[in-house]
Amino acid sequence: MRYPFCVLDIDGTLTHGFDVYHPLVLERVKAYRERGGTVALLSGRLPHGMLEPARHLDLPPGTLIGGGDGAVLARLERDDRLSWVWTRSLSAGVLSPRLVAAGQPGLALTPTRVVAVGATEKIMNRLASITAPEVVRLPDWTGLPDALGEEPLVGLRFILERDDAVRLIAAFTPVPEGDSEVFDNQEFTHRHVGFSIRPAGCDKGTALVSMMAEAGFPPERTAAFGDWITDIPMLRNAGRSAAPRDALLAVREAATRISDHAIGDGWLAAEMDLLD
Repeated sequence: MRYPFCVLDIDGTLTHGFDVYHPLVLERVKAYRERGGTVALLSGRLPHGMLEPARHLDLPPGTLIGGGDGAVLARLERDDRLSWVWTRSLSAGVLSPRLVAAGQPGLALTPTRVVAVGATEKIMNRLASITAPEVVRLPDWTGLPDALGEEPLVGLRFILERDDAVRLIAAFTPVPEGDSEVFDNQEFTHRHVGFSIRPAGCDKGTALVSMMAEAGFPPERTAAFGDWITDIPMLRNAGRSAAPRDALLAVREAATRISDHAIGDGWLAAEMDLLD
């Protein structure tokens, strides 16, 4: 097999429409494993939010599961338990005062939970529900340190109306903590802008490099599949990569191949058959 290691995004790749699994995709991924391929997952979800997809794919103990867009890496154990390979974190002490001052609703991520703060909009509530099974709700950011408890802060995410997003981005521009990313396109409707902060030097590309080292496969023997902006570093770091034909242009340009199929058509199914 030319590509014995395959790293999959989940939303828009394994699934579409918030957790709808295309049966042909599940069948083809399982067939790839039966031919001797090794599958890993790498998603914006947290590892606990990827246990359901892992069950759908019948992934075995030892499977690598990267979450939070690369902030955490876990290994699947028996009975849906996870062991942590590593965790990258943000400084809650540095960021909390800015969050309180800005007063915008958003999501804070720990390795195991989502903390939803303020009156988050419907799209953020849906995002929180698939990111991790446990969602803790706070009225404002002053309660974040207590909500984190012993867990590190591994990411912040916002989807806001444009003017609110612009003000929030400006408030965090001078803060030397973590790497920020802005998603400004129709994915969040024309009036919304996405904004996230993750640990510095940490994205799906760096996570893929670590996962290849853990699994013992070089880039030229690794395939990666994704559909969204955060997948771009991952697509660039794999020997073979693909994106659906309806992905954003920047995502398609980062992949070595563009699928003939769209997200809703189960585009990954045909791509899995090309890995031999």
